[in-house]
Amino acid sequence: MAEEPASLTLEKQPKPEMAHVLFTDVVGYSKLPSDEQPRLIQQLRQAVRNSVEYNRAHNDHSLICLPTGDGMALVFFESDVCAPVRAAIEISATLHTGSSIAVRMGLHTGLVYRVPDINGAENVSGAGINFAQRVMDCGDAGHILMSQVHASFLCEFDTLRPHLHDLGEAEVKHGVRLQLVNYFDGTAGRASPPAKLSGFRKAASRPTDEKAPVSCAGAKVVVLYKRNVEPDETLLLSLEAELTRCGCEVFIDRHMQVGLNWAREIERALRAADAVIPLLSPRAVTSEMLAFELEIADDARQQQGGRPRLLPVRVNWEGPLPENLTTILNSIQYVVWRGPEDTATVVAELTAAVAEPALGPIPATRALEPPGGAMPLDSQYYVERPTDAEFHAAIARRDSIVLVEGARQMGKTSLLSRGLQRARASGAKVTCTDFQKLNASDLTSLESFFITLGTALATQLDLEKFPEDTWRPKSGPNQNFESYLRREVLGRMRGPLIWALDEVDRLFTCPFGSEVFGLFRSWHNARALDPESPWHGLTMVICYATEAHLFITDLNQSPFNVGTRVRLHDFGPTEMRQLNELYGQPLAGPVEYERFVRLLGGQPYLVRRGLHEMVVHRISLAELERLAATEEGPFADHLKRYLVLVSGNDSALQFLRAILSGKQSNDAKLFYRLRAAGLLRGESPAHAAFRCELYAQYLRRHLV
Repeated sequence: MAEEPASLTLEKQPKPEMAHVLFTDVVGYSKLPSDEQPRLIQQLRQAVRNSVEYNRAHNDHSLICLPTGDGMALVFFESDVCAPVRAAIEISATLHTGSSIAVRMGLHTGLVYRVPDINGAENVSGAGINFAQRVMDCGDAGHILMSQVHASFLCEFDTLRPHLHDLGEAEVKHGVRLQLVNYFDGTAGRASPPAKLSGFRKAASRPTDEKAPVSCAGAKVVVLYKRNVEPDETLLLSLEAELTRCGCEVFIDRHMQVGLNWAREIERALRAADAVIPLLSPRAVTSEMLAFELEIADDARQQQGGRPRLLPVRVNWEGPLPENLTTILNSIQYVVWRGPEDTATVVAELTAAVAEPALGPIPATRALEPPGGAMPLDSQYYVERPTDAEFHAAIARRDSIVLVEGARQMGKTSLLSRGLQRARASGAKVTCTDFQKLNASDLTSLESFFITLGTALATQLDLEKFPEDTWRPKSGPNQNFESYLRREVLGRMRGPLIWALDEVDRLFTCPFGSEVFGLFRSWHNARALDPESPWHGLTMVICYATEAHLFITDLNQSPFNVGTRVRLHDFGPTEMRQLNELYGQPLAGPVEYERFVRLLGGQPYLVRRGLHEMVVHRISLAELERLAATEEGPFADHLKRYLVLVSGNDSALQFLRAILSGKQSNDAKLFYRLRAAGLLRGESPAHAAFRCELYAQYLRRHLV
């Protein structure tokens, strides 16, 4: 008879945590007589148990102690970075006075994972503990060595700083190079350098507490990066250590648990920073969360007179940026890090940039095609929907106003670019104004806004006269801009003009938004009244996400109830099956197809991202379902962005919690805003539901 299979329990995906590790072993342990080894290990264990730091952390349940055969590792899960070195000093003192045992120690701060061992006992794995062992392996009997990363934290303490001595660089296992620091206070530790370092190439000698050539003491610096990507995280640790040593207050989003406080703290840190350093690698530039953090930093920079400074670091890569990052970083100089040998140069340039706010422009870059953002015109993954035909027909008819409405990441910009390309091919003049690219200063007044619009038109259409050349101080902004558009723009066109306005939502909350939309409506009326007027050659394509009636009191004085309306919807069965075929059919059969749709709905970005992950990383649908709502899953950046968006709005939090608990809310304005953001679906607040199961799973974890 066949045996019944043992029951399996699915374990939760371990989360990375920052820990301070003390690794120690008995020197020459393997050469000792077998009957001598247990006695020495027992002496080491007793010395550890006598340590005040060990007992304090053990009682606080913030310590995991791991036996390693010839020694042990103490993993401190707490904010007190001095705990390991204090424990090392205490253990060293105990062994020095009461034993002849020779030990060496290594300290490091890094990411680790709590994982149960085969017996279910608490265990630890990860780069943080591996690096601590490699640091220790460089030492001789009596040495207390530490990584430069760990030492950079200890340099902040006056009582410890004099005892930290820079040893330079050592090459360890797998060719990894470590910057080592030796602790010696006259009693604990060992003064002489380790013998193993004599054959290594050493870095230029410099005391650990030496002042940096450029003073940026007290500067608040935020480093943005993509988690669990190498060499990004290696560079991150080096930058954190060096910038901290230079006196900077460094903020990195890795110490906090994801939640509402996490989201608020990120925005607070970005807006309070003096400098923001994004680490840009091929995988990092596809991160939606990194892009959103950069948007916050750029918005703060515009509102706060250039602070924080944006200081991009290209991580062994100089490829073109995605369009959303190009908008922010196009005119900002960057520095390139190609390997550890460039770290010192990169740090020097960054610290100099923090102290000296002068940077030059860099060449323009082109867009990539990651899953997200506008899709290139030649993308093989673009799938047409029925609304595509409606939009193209309206452009071909030269309708006065064409309204393109859809929630965030529905493909409005991708559809718009294809419509404009067809218009160009038919001989029409085409211009596009992306309101997302407008600076805060462009929206301070109606006059500055119209001058910005006119300048963009003149630049794109190669006109000789700009708005300032025709602006009359005695006339109002509406009259001036209308006159400029009629005479200098339309009056000089030999054919039709298609003017696309993307991300128009930014105007909805402006105090002068209704005046702008009223002017647009008047041009539509003028075209109907006089077919021979210049307005007959103008087609305005207006793209937006939010319901206009929430912000415009009189829709009869706006363009949102006239013209042709094209409303984008989620992918339907036809589009979903077509995309599945384009990706090589990772979804096998109707059952998997239904599970995929239940998880992600037909949201265009999520569908493409999901199929992309299954194909590129060769994961099954079951694995995608397991990872989907986790903090390290393929949709983590996308989901965290929503958490950040709602965390600062108590009304939104109450509304979403009501839906999660099966209740209803009558706040129509909030419902339409959340629907426009892409979180909800339904025709009214009474029918509000999450757009897909992924959103419900993730927000239930953080809001309920």
